[in-house]
Amino acid sequence: MNKIRSRFDWMTRDAWLIVSARGLRSLAQGSLSVIMAIYLYLVGFSTMQIGLFLSAGIGGAAAYSLAIVFFGDRLGRRRLLIGFTLLPALTALILTLTTSFSILSLLAFIGCFSVAGGGSASGPAQPLEQASLASRVVSERRTDLYALYGVVRTSGIAIGALSAGLPVFYQHMFVMQEIVSLRVVFVTSAVLFVLAGFCYALVSSDVEVEVAKGQWSNPLRLPSRRIIFTLSGLFSLDHFAGGLVVESLVSLWFYSKFGVELQSIGIIFLGSNILGAISLFIAAKLANRIGLINTMVFTHIPASLLLIAIPFLPTAWLAAIFWLARGFCSRMDVPTRESYTMAIVEPEERVAMAGLNTTTRSVTGTISPSLATILWSMGAVSLPFIVCGVLKIGYDLSLYFMFRNIHPPEENNAEL
Repeated sequence: MNKIRSRFDWMTRDAWLIVSARGLRSLAQGSLSVIMAIYLYLVGFSTMQIGLFLSAGIGGAAAYSLAIVFFGDRLGRRRLLIGFTLLPALTALILTLTTSFSILSLLAFIGCFSVAGGGSASGPAQPLEQASLASRVVSERRTDLYALYGVVRTSGIAIGALSAGLPVFYQHMFVMQEIVSLRVVFVTSAVLFVLAGFCYALVSSDVEVEVAKGQWSNPLRLPSRRIIFTLSGLFSLDHFAGGLVVESLVSLWFYSKFGVELQSIGIIFLGSNILGAISLFIAAKLANRIGLINTMVFTHIPASLLLIAIPFLPTAWLAAIFWLARGFCSRMDVPTRESYTMAIVEPEERVAMAGLNTTTRSVTGTISPSLATILWSMGAVSLPFIVCGVLKIGYDLSLYFMFRNIHPPEENNAEL
């Protein structure tokens, strides 16, 4: 225990609280993302209604993310973080009380109930967390902190997804009806959200940025506006490309092309996620040696090349190896991207940077999966893999040539 403490002695109390809160939110979101569609189906929602409900939650999260670009620091980061955990907690509880489609869809939007899975599940709290974390650690440890933050986030979602099997246990152990057992998960998730809100309430005022009374942030007038909008555009392209090859479609590809059984597909994805989580810490160490931008680009391009090659591989085991290798390389840009974007702007611009990135990524991320399904239905099964890889390589090269000379503070005095 003492060794663990000494290894993380650079972590401040506020950083631990924010990371812990993120873990609690991820647990709640992970379990809800698995059972949500099933629950809505069981209470009588049509497939279209389920899709609209999930989209309403994503839309609400995107709207809040855009709002905090303008008013985040004016309203206060801690206050908003607490609110963005209590709102989904309330929504989860109300889900157990009514099955009205109109009421629940409206509530999903107002309560930013973003539980569709993937990046869309991050919600408006994430940009506030990113901006707050950047001020609670020294520059040399910032990327390490975002790596730990990413591991906790990923692990929380994975454990939450596994815990979604608890309703079956409740049904057998306590002789519950299936609907009732699913509602227990909603209540448990609400408790996790409330606990996360309690962690945010304990965060010190040091995470706040002082703004003049009545002042709001206009991203069009920020000193770093060109950098903020350029990066947001590039990241939205990356997210759009990633949405062309979501895990559910890759699962279908393994199943339809090679006849891989579902349990084997699950093992492949589990291995990919584990390797991705391990790579986050490696990315932090690598960035300390070669720089944030270099780490983002030089690990991402190999991942894209592996992805382009996958549809041309002749056997399932070879495709699985390439997918696992791609999973290891593809996430190294996550902590480095978060660290870089928070480092190259002023503290009062961080919420705007993170909020705009989240908003643009949420918007573009809702389009590409539909486009991918159209391509698949036309018989162009390999095309989503190829287009995704090509777009991501284009994004990486653009990022490198546009920002290779813009360094964070800890790199300015270092030879990389």
